[in-house]
Amino acid sequence: MIKAILIDDEGHCLDTLNILLTDYCPEVEVMELCASPKKGLDAIEKLKPELVFLDIEMPGMNGFELLQQFKEVPFSVIFTTSYDQYAIKAIKFSALDYLLKPIDPKELIAAVHKVQSQKATPGVEQLRALFEHVQGKDSGSRIAAVLHKNFPVRNQAVGPLKQRHLAAILFTDIVAYTALMEQNEVHAIDAAKRYISVLEKTVAAHSGEVLNDYGDGNLCIFSSATEAVHCALEIQLELQSEPAVPLRIGMHIGEILFQDGRVFGDGVNVASRIQSLGQANTILFSEEIQDKIKNNPAFKSSSLGTFEFKNVDKPVKVFALANEGLKVPLRRQMDGKLKKRSVYTDIFRIWKRS
Repeated sequence: MIKAILIDDEGHCLDTLNILLTDYCPEVEVMELCASPKKGLDAIEKLKPELVFLDIEMPGMNGFELLQQFKEVPFSVIFTTSYDQYAIKAIKFSALDYLLKPIDPKELIAAVHKVQSQKATPGVEQLRALFEHVQGKDSGSRIAAVLHKNFPVRNQAVGPLKQRHLAAILFTDIVAYTALMEQNEVHAIDAAKRYISVLEKTVAAHSGEVLNDYGDGNLCIFSSATEAVHCALEIQLELQSEPAVPLRIGMHIGEILFQDGRVFGDGVNVASRIQSLGQANTILFSEEIQDKIKNNPAFKSSSLGTFEFKNVDKPVKVFALANEGLKVPLRRQMDGKLKKRSVYTDIFRIWKRS
């Protein structure tokens, strides 16, 4: 259990957050609700929490001033606020996350999962990840932050940081999650919780790493393509039971270059593009994955043809895992992040085939 206290001068916000934690984060034990910064400081001193949910704008003492009372902050901090202009200042205070009110249960779940995986005070790259999460920037540096945590580079003061990793890359995405939220928010959040639980358990069982959480999807890496495909298959089959989660998975093998807090490499981009082609209950992958598993009797695959993706130089051959229980999509029904073709190109191709 994660021992936590909530500090907010608005009673209804305290009650709402407490209910959300009870309903969606049972691993959090709320020890006290504090309606003022003074009560919050007293509770921290008395109860020694592992996690503090801290409002920023409060009378008498704001959230930042409260943290300045400590030489070293001995707990994780998740800021809760109605205003996004405090994002950069939150970074400076090593916040683990920054939740805007009204709090989205999906974002709350993700924030609590960060607490469970956090073993030390956030480093520079983790803070950069938080900043880009708040600012809505590209996901590359957020992935880099987690890579940096799992694959640290020594002698950082000497020259630029460089690391290369050849990995089987797995992208997941809950299909039409926004629509699910609009139709039935409680059902959608339950599905997301189940998805996260199954993903983390299964990826760990196959010696993989969950690198980044996008809320309704994740980026994972494996040292073995075979283990990655086994993992993908187990995830899809388990998520078909109720409450079912409509998930699509895309996979590729590629080299990831990690340099100065950024991630480069076509591998990440290609895996993401392949995933975009998928539908509920599909596992799609590149020819590189196919070459590794084609002689493995545990897997059946079907070729879907060649696709030209946005920001990918060469056409990519895509395959679908065709094991029992999985869906193999029809090419004419597939849509994703593909290059736009002109009408003249299509006419030429039809003429050439005739």
